[in-house]
Amino acid sequence: MHWFRFTAPYWFKMYKDRHIWIPVYLDHHFWVGKRSTQRSESMHAFFNKFITRNSSLRQFVKQYNNCLARREQREREFDVGDFYTAILCATKSAIEAQFQHVYTHEKFREVQAQFRGKVNYITRIMHSTLGFTTYKVIEKVSNSTFDKFFITYDVCQCLLFESRGILCCHSLSVLSFEQVDNVAPKYILERWCKNIKRRHTHIKSSQDEHLLEPRSKRFDELVFRSHNI
Repeated sequence: MHWFRFTAPYWFKMYKDRHIWIPVYLDHHFWVGKRSTQRSESMHAFFNKFITRNSSLRQFVKQYNNCLARREQREREFDVGDFYTAILCATKSAIEAQFQHVYTHEKFREVQAQFRGKVNYITRIMHSTLGFTTYKVIEKVSNSTFDKFFITYDVCQCLLFESRGILCCHSLSVLSFEQVDNVAPKYILERWCKNIKRRHTHIKSSQDEHLLEPRSKRFDELVFRSHNI
């Protein structure tokens, strides 16, 4: 009883604030598929390749520049791969081909996983009134268990697009059911398109000192102009 008296106010407050820390209550917000802990862990893993807790301040400055140079180099390599290679489509869907054409390889792999997943779903029309249609998408989990999702053309119950910016397999199943060949532009986010112009790649840093030479400077200017074209 004493334990309950001590902890009850704390747990009541936690329950009252559940909408700001429990993931299911945050699905309406766009998180790019990342959480705060994942972002910090990713950056820690990246910098740990170059510096340690024993690195001096001088070593830190030098290695930090090496970090930036390495990151820029990897982005350029990924850009080349996105433009000059292609990931084969997993299905014959015209919508999958649409995403294959505009998205980077990394993001298209995530989208493609949803196309593979939609094969396991069956779509049925629940009801339609005044041009507003509700669908039921069913997945058979076991012999006697089924997962059901209710969808309209505006939103799916799972809220995958709202939180991660990717069309879910349930929505794709409905689009396939209605024989839709192309998705609206609002479902293709510019941030993941292969032809997006990343301005930060043109910001000069200490590793770009060699570009100050006249010939290198002219080459860099031509690259920048051709990129815009």
